[in-house]
Parts: sequence; C-alpha cells; structure tokens
Amino acid sequence: MNRIAMGGLACGLALLAIACSSSSAPTTGGPFRGKGSTIPETVCDWTTPGGVVYDGFDAFQNAGGTATISRAALAQPRELRLVAAWVVPIAGTPLVGVGQGYPSASGLATTAPGTQWQRRQRVPGAVVGHTPGHDLYNLVLVVKPSGTVGTANAINLYYQTGGTHYLMHLPHGLKIWVGPSQC
Repeated sequence: MNRIAMGGLACGLALLAIACSSSSAPTTGGPFRGKGSTIPETVCDWTTPGGVVYDGFDAFQNAGGTATISRAALAQPRELRLVAAWVVPIAGTPLVGVGQGYPSASGLATTAPGTQWQRRQRVPGAVVGHTPGHDLYNLVLVVKPSGTVGTANAINLYYQTGGTHYLMHLPHGLKIWVGPSQC
C-alpha cells in the first residue's frame, strides 16, 4: 500500500473514531418527572402458561415542552420479554396497576377510573406534551415470561425533546411467575 493510501486510511479511521466518540449516551434528568416510589421495589404477579401480565405502576409528568418517546425497555431481563408498551393520560388516581392479560377500557373504568385509555399512545413514537396541574402519564407495559419465573430489575424510558435524548430510569422491578403465584 502506498503512502497516500495509508494516509487516507489513517484519516478515515481518525474521522470514524471522532464520530463514534461524539455520540453520547442519553442524559439522565430531563423534563420527565417520575411520580411514585423512588425506592427500588419489585412488582410480583403471575400468569398462566403462555400468558401475559400488564404493569402500570409507573407514572410521570412532563415539566418541559413536547417530547417523543423512542423506547421503553426492561433493565436486565431474565426470561421476561416486553410485548407492548403504551403511554396513557391519567387524571387523578389510581394508576392502572397490575393484572393478567392485556388491559382494557372496560376493566380500567372500574379499577382506574381516571385512566383515559382511549387516548393511549403506543411506544415507540408516543408524543407527550407538557403536563398541567396534577395530571400524569401512566406507562403501561405488557410482559411475557418464558420460564418458570421472569424478572427485570427496573424499567428504562428513552425520550427526546429539544434535540436532546434523555433516559428516565424507573426503579421498580418485575417478577412474573408462570402458574400459581409465589409472591
């Protein structure tokens, strides 16, 4: 290889290294403010073989402008898969909570009357505006265990606003049993 080719290769690798190092991880903090316990807790529930469980214990307010949610993810999952995720406006309390199967408008009308299930948005791609007063957005996940028990240590919510990418770490974990509850 000649000197010009070597020089070009070296310059290309240097530019690639700069480009790779300039991409940064999402910033923690940001305008989303979690509502609920900041103490790491574990939600425990059960399902039938092949079944799913919904979890709606996390809520947040958006103290900033319009934000787009790019992803919800289970932190350190073991034999537990995220099947679906939504952001649901909620006025007042209680939150959606936890239960077997998929959540439904009729079921939530009784257990969580402030939930505006008809206005839910799928994650990724949910667009949420500033949250007025005491209103909240409830993060609702559907998870499916693949073994005797599926676990996750926490939940991470990735979003962006104003050109900045953020991560909101929600400290509660999940423990979902297949078969009778051992919680």
